[in-house]
Amino acid sequence: MIEATWQILLSFGRIGLFALGGGNAMLKLIQEECVENRGWLTAAEFSELLGVTYIFPGLTAVKLSALIGLKVAGVPGMLAGVIALNLPGLVMAVALYGVITRYQDAAWLRKVLLGMQYGALALLGAALWALARPLASGGALSWTAAGLAVALFVSV
Repeated sequence: MIEATWQILLSFGRIGLFALGGGNAMLKLIQEECVENRGWLTAAEFSELLGVTYIFPGLTAVKLSALIGLKVAGVPGMLAGVIALNLPGLVMAVALYGVITRYQDAAWLRKVLLGMQYGALALLGAALWALARPLASGGALSWTAAGLAVALFVSV
C-alpha cells in the first residue's frame, strides 16, 4: 500500500508539473500514465471512471486522480493523487506570479503564454482522440466513449 501510494504521488506529481491547461488537458497524460505505463486500469475502466467524474461538480482531472488513487491504494492513494496533481501548479503559480506581473507587457511573455495555450489545446485534442479512437476503429459503439467524446468536444 505504501509503495502504491508513493507511485501515485510520483505519477500524478509528474502530470501536475508538465501538463498545460489543467483539467481536461491532463486527461491524455493521466490515461497514458495509468493505463499504458502503470497498468493500474484498463482502457474501459479509465473511460468508466472518467464518465463518473462528469456526474459531480469540480475539476475533472482532480476528481479522476482521486478515483484512481482510491482504486489503486485506498484513501492514502486518493489523497496522494489529489495533492500531487495540484501541488506543482500551485507552487509554480506562486513562484511565477511576480515574473508574470512584472513583465506582463513584454512580447516574449505573451509568446510563451500563447505557446502554452496551443500546448493545452494539443493535449485536449490528444485526449479527445484517445477517447474517440474505439469509435473510429469500427468497434462496438460505446455510449460511455461517445458521451465522453462529446463532452470533451463541447469543453474545447
